[in-house]
Amino acid sequence: MSSSPLSPPSAQEVHVWQWDLDVRGSDFDGYWEMLSAHERERADKFRFERHRRRYVTGRGELRRILGRYLALPPQALALGVGPEGKPFCTIEPSGWPIRFNLSHCENSAALAIANGFEVGIDIERIRPIEACVPPEIFSAREHAQFTALPDAEQQAVFFETWVRKEACLKALGTGFILPPTHFGFDLSIHGDTTPLLVGGTAQEAAQWRVRELSSGPDCAGAVAARRTGWSIVEMH
Repeated sequence: MSSSPLSPPSAQEVHVWQWDLDVRGSDFDGYWEMLSAHERERADKFRFERHRRRYVTGRGELRRILGRYLALPPQALALGVGPEGKPFCTIEPSGWPIRFNLSHCENSAALAIANGFEVGIDIERIRPIEACVPPEIFSAREHAQFTALPDAEQQAVFFETWVRKEACLKALGTGFILPPTHFGFDLSIHGDTTPLLVGGTAQEAAQWRVRELSSGPDCAGAVAARRTGWSIVEMH
């Protein structure tokens, strides 16, 4: 596992890392050694071994990557949790405030890292959706757009919209205090976009940007920030 130092993203970049949570042998053992005592205790509470191993790999790789930015061993990282559950580094690197957000879905994980501004990321596996879409996902305008779509398009649009809204909510760090309808989108626009409304206003919406994240043929992904003029840099 590489431990070479990493340069911070610029003020116009969001670094995005993606990795597979299903690892074997020495790689898994290495991740286990990176975890804090609290993380190991939490890992051991998982009922299914597959979920335990994925948690360990996710947290271990998060620590490894953040450690490369902070020039610290993974075990030395101190991670706190905000009032609504968003993790943060309790020690910031010299000269730039690191901000990050992690998402995982089944065996896939994605991490967004920004310099000085909050960022949200979400990935979801595209799967069958119920014929009756929960109304709390869409505003009345969005729901009308959605139901007017051909059946063949609804699945992709549903998950595209879902990850956009989740990424925005995660960028705010408010958890589920705000409903998904706090962010409203034009469902006819695909890829990178800006919300139509945030909290019912177009003025606030203009401050936001949402970028599409390529996460594989069977996944939808998005990165969001209340900031204009930034772009994704995919890291490896």
